[in-house]
Amino acid sequence: MIPLMVVVGFRRYGRRGFRLWNPLFLIWLLLLPLVLLLVPLVIIGLAVVQVNPFRALATGWRILAGLKGTNIEVEDGNALILIRIF
Repeated sequence: MIPLMVVVGFRRYGRRGFRLWNPLFLIWLLLLPLVLLLVPLVIIGLAVVQVNPFRALATGWRILAGLKGTNIEVEDGNALILIRIF
């Protein structure tokens, strides 16, 4: 299943932080018409370079689905950034 939500948090040391909850399912709905138009072109392009287009699309889908559960934390001397995908 593809990720449906992402949380982006930011905090400076000694200050209060904030978190933004972003619904990815709205982005997927907006991108769906563009993807439907581009899939035939991608399949043709992959066939031209002799790559199995169905295997390539399945691999791309698995990478996208594998993002679910990803936690990224970046910390430097002054701030902390947290990105959670679920």
